[in-house]
Amino acid sequence: MTDPPGLLRRARAMSETELQEDIRVLCKHHGLAVQHLTDPRRAWLSGWPDLVIIGTAVLFVELKKEGEGLSPDQRDVRHRLIAAGQQFRLWQPKDLLRGTIHAELQAISRVTL
Repeated sequence: MTDPPGLLRRARAMSETELQEDIRVLCKHHGLAVQHLTDPRRAWLSGWPDLVIIGTAVLFVELKKEGEGLSPDQRDVRHRLIAAGQQFRLWQPKDLLRGTIHAELQAISRVTL
């Protein structure tokens, strides 16, 4: 898949906070419940995902700036969640700009648009 010109430049300019806010708005639009762990240092389990999104399915989502990857603790939690039959996503700004996040949220939405 070829990205439109400038997509990667725009993705690199987007902060994790901006990505999170755009996802919060999309979740509201799709009637999804979303929980954000505001201070990961308070999590009992190091590496817990940034968001838990609930619709017709539950998504555990880690947000990262463009080009960043998961820490070892985050990879461990991802493995545990997937082993328990849960859905885990790593979303970056390019996923928002490509429409991937919107499509995944729409797929678990209870709202008919």
